[in-house]
Amino acid sequence: MIEINNMHKSFYKNEVLKGIGFHIKKGEVYVILGPSGSGKSTLLRCINFLEKPDKGRIQIGGLTVEVGKTNRKQITELRKRTAMVFQHYNLFRNKTSVENVMEGLVTAQKMDKKEAYEKSVSYLEKVGLEDRLNYYPCQLSGGQQQRVGIARAMALDPGVIMFDEPTSALDPELVGEVLDVMKSVARDGRTMIVVTHEIEFAKEVASHVLFMDGGVIVEEGRPSEVIDHPQEDRTKQFLSRVTHDKLRMVQ
Repeated sequence: MIEINNMHKSFYKNEVLKGIGFHIKKGEVYVILGPSGSGKSTLLRCINFLEKPDKGRIQIGGLTVEVGKTNRKQITELRKRTAMVFQHYNLFRNKTSVENVMEGLVTAQKMDKKEAYEKSVSYLEKVGLEDRLNYYPCQLSGGQQQRVGIARAMALDPGVIMFDEPTSALDPELVGEVLDVMKSVARDGRTMIVVTHEIEFAKEVASHVLFMDGGVIVEEGRPSEVIDHPQEDRTKQFLSRVTHDKLRMVQ
């Protein structure tokens, strides 16, 4: 379904990704863990060319993109097969919830406005916002705004939905509502790549966990392997610190 091979990315002399590669089957949920600066978000942005990789190959479905041999048509097609849920929502401030979801359907997919409206409403209902269709982002909580972002991503019917730390900008009491929606998305059989620090979410939902640090994959495997029984000292150190921070927040 999705295959990333030998992905490299540098910013000036700082090598952020150092040959990342992995394979995701349709319907799997890949969770990427790691400290700040490990390259997690850059990896997501390179997959859909929001950042241009320096080297590598990306396969999504029947489309193969070789970095350095791409053209505008290939990149456009690649982006049609992906959707991103951003940390800071990235909603159009001058558009209502339903208009935000409609935007990509009308502009990118050239869908009839009536059909786009009906589809957008159905996805906003899926994320529990049927009573917020005509609210602007400034009238919504952070959790509600993020749920609009998830509805927008799902409505595009992409090959993969990528989540870039979708709960990190939320107040703690709003995190649960967004994670519940993401769990529902996973139950629908959507292929997902999720960058997060939410360890319990990863244990419950992930098919596979990658732990990144310093631009490389340090450890990977099933949640029961990487989270419950990590083999690498760096993974153990990270998980211990994240667990400690969570407990401190609860107290």
